[in-house]
Amino acid sequence: MKKLLTSTVAVITLFTATLTSQAQTLIDHGTPAKVVQAGIRVGFNTSNLTTNYDEAFPQIAWNHTQWKPGFTIGAAVDINLKNFLAIQSGVYFKSRNSDFHYLLNENTLQAIDGHWGAYYFEIPLLLSFRLGVAELAQAQIDLGPYFATGFGGKCKYTLFQSEYTDNGHEVVAYESKGDYFGDKGFAKRSDWGLKFGLGFLVMQHYYIGAHYNFSCKNILKNDPEAIKQVNGHNKAWTFTLGYNF
Repeated sequence: MKKLLTSTVAVITLFTATLTSQAQTLIDHGTPAKVVQAGIRVGFNTSNLTTNYDEAFPQIAWNHTQWKPGFTIGAAVDINLKNFLAIQSGVYFKSRNSDFHYLLNENTLQAIDGHWGAYYFEIPLLLSFRLGVAELAQAQIDLGPYFATGFGGKCKYTLFQSEYTDNGHEVVAYESKGDYFGDKGFAKRSDWGLKFGLGFLVMQHYYIGAHYNFSCKNILKNDPEAIKQVNGHNKAWTFTLGYNF
């Protein structure tokens, strides 16, 4: 009985020591080599703009929006509190794109196909929790708000409708375009929301990451023809490669 008790205590002690060792390896409590570390980021994104147009405009019988690709380039800044914890920010220049399709009238066969495209400057403010050994490799779990301002956007669309012409009954296309922002645009410049994602940093320099943005602000202006408040929210997946100096 005494030998069994001694063996049990030894096993528990060894198991506890192993867990403690693994936890110390997983969560690096060491002092950062650099308190402030800057880096560059380049990559691509795929974005969309969700709206309530089918509810706000009774003439829309059906609507659909599509994710479209864009690019991302910027600079990241890490304020390292500990090797396992940092505040991550930076400035990013992004293009956001989305296609939209509306069926206006099923009887007269009116439909709209269009494209939104805009450019944004974005500043995130993320809490970054890091797992692994800083000098070798770390996984970064990031979460926090982002703030963005837009400029230089365009909206292009084509209206298709069935008409009687000199050639008989046919579908006629009318093209139109306008500003995305500004006095004549339909979107507000400012945007903010939540950003979260996962990154990997190797040898404290080489970075790869994937993040998701979701706008918490309604970025669309109201329309006098709408029967209820118009709402629209940006959302995007961003994939980046980078190098930290």
